[in-house]
Amino acid sequence: MISVGLCTYNSEKYLPEQLETIIHQTLRVNEIVVIDDASTDQTIQILNDYARRYPDLFRIIRNEKNRGARKNFERVLAEAKGEVIFLSDHDDCWLPGKVARVVAYFNAHPADKVVFTNALFMDEHSATLPATLWDVVGFTAAVRAHIQAKDDLLRYLLKHGRIVTGATLAVKKECLGQILPFRLMHKIWHDAWIALVAANAKMLGYIEEPLIRYRVHSQQQVGWGYMQKINSIIAGSNPVPDLQKKELEGEIGDEELVALIHLRRKRVRLVKRLSRYIKVDPVIHREILQERKASEQAFTRAKSLPVRLLESFRKMFK
Repeated sequence: MISVGLCTYNSEKYLPEQLETIIHQTLRVNEIVVIDDASTDQTIQILNDYARRYPDLFRIIRNEKNRGARKNFERVLAEAKGEVIFLSDHDDCWLPGKVARVVAYFNAHPADKVVFTNALFMDEHSATLPATLWDVVGFTAAVRAHIQAKDDLLRYLLKHGRIVTGATLAVKKECLGQILPFRLMHKIWHDAWIALVAANAKMLGYIEEPLIRYRVHSQQQVGWGYMQKINSIIAGSNPVPDLQKKELEGEIGDEELVALIHLRRKRVRLVKRLSRYIKVDPVIHREILQERKASEQAFTRAKSLPVRLLESFRKMFK
């Protein structure tokens, strides 16, 4: 059984286009569970119309009060009955073979319980934009060449951050006991939490091809910030920072160690916060601590105590 978990909020503009692409997949889905977050526009009317047309497909739950994306995606995962659950935003479009491709991946990789994919970009008029989602988040082919094992994927998530976008995620129901409830820490959204838990359990996989068209528009909570990065890529900028490339390739000298000090402190804080809820891979945990220590030593050699204190104080409030 295949479920789709869809969260809506004032979605009238783009929702019908998205629903059509979900309904008309080459491999049909069995249910679409919708959590509506107290929309004030025509969203509920649109959903009710689809539910009348497809009475065995839709299950619509409406919040009396706005609860936010995190709570809604947590609930939609709990409500879905399928063995495979696809998460969906209300304003994207799925490519026709998305469901079939993901189900085939799960069948070929039984150890993986969570999978994410690449995506194409489109604007508010559904026109395709240059660059892919993974270009923008820096998960390029050159970066992926450094990820040869499940441990490497966890390392990357802990050290370099967000590469998993919720709108591309599919989850096997059997692993929800490890994922729910969401333990959302500072600046950690539901998709990042799912990715970190799955990677730590060595059950996270990815599909390189784009399987959705991800819409970028001014009403988004997150995606609108991608426009600046898309324009930067169009202008010829490399989405992977030079310092990150050097670290991935092991080209680290004292200058790079000093430049990495605040990032490496941040990684240690992330691991400590995660460790309240899950047992982070001990080898990678120690590795991150040792890397922070190497940067601390270089930082101490390079700068006087007053300068170090001032710089650290400024970073705390940035």
